[in-house]
Amino acid sequence: MHMDLVGKCPPNSDALDAAAARGFDRVELYLSQAAVEDVEATAATVERAPVGAASVHTPHAVPEDGDAFHRADDLATRLDAYLVVHSQYAQHTHTSQLEAHGFAAPHGYENNPGASVFHLERQLFDPGHELVLDTAHLYAAEADYLEALERLLRTYGDRIPVVHLTDGTRTQDGLAIGRGDIDLETTVQLLERHYDGIVVLEVMPDDQLEGRRTVLGWLD
Repeated sequence: MHMDLVGKCPPNSDALDAAAARGFDRVELYLSQAAVEDVEATAATVERAPVGAASVHTPHAVPEDGDAFHRADDLATRLDAYLVVHSQYAQHTHTSQLEAHGFAAPHGYENNPGASVFHLERQLFDPGHELVLDTAHLYAAEADYLEALERLLRTYGDRIPVVHLTDGTRTQDGLAIGRGDIDLETTVQLLERHYDGIVVLEVMPDDQLEGRRTVLGWLD
């Protein structure tokens, strides 16, 4: 199997240059509402950058804010990137409402913190959607996190195009590698064994260089 380890940053020139300096060839773009006000200009900035866009994360907009989701979809389409549909204002029960926006880019829905495998099966996989798997969000949902992770990868790996790799606790996510409670070394080994796709190192930019070195060391 092959893990494509990518960084994460906003779509501005300085952040994209910094991602390249950390050793990444591609990144997931984190979008604010401002970043999608002029999609053409944002796309041009990314196209000039020394890194490519593997995926595009929607702004944190309410489900009925069609403009925000349409613009993110437009950016992903222009950049030939995967669209990660996720908002702190949306639950998986909003998926049909979000689908009604008519995304043109290949897209999937990130698991919310605390969403169990059973819930994801009912709300995402059974209706035919793809999953963007966040490791810390899964850790908050499952007492036996590693068993749940391996089950998802073995059963639905071909419907998980993107994984967000980050540390966390049972109540907090988005921590730098080694600052939470997740067994990330075993997590990476499971991904290496069972997963073929994009793995986004979803930690703060200042922690990405060391995080990348640590993850690559676990793959040696």
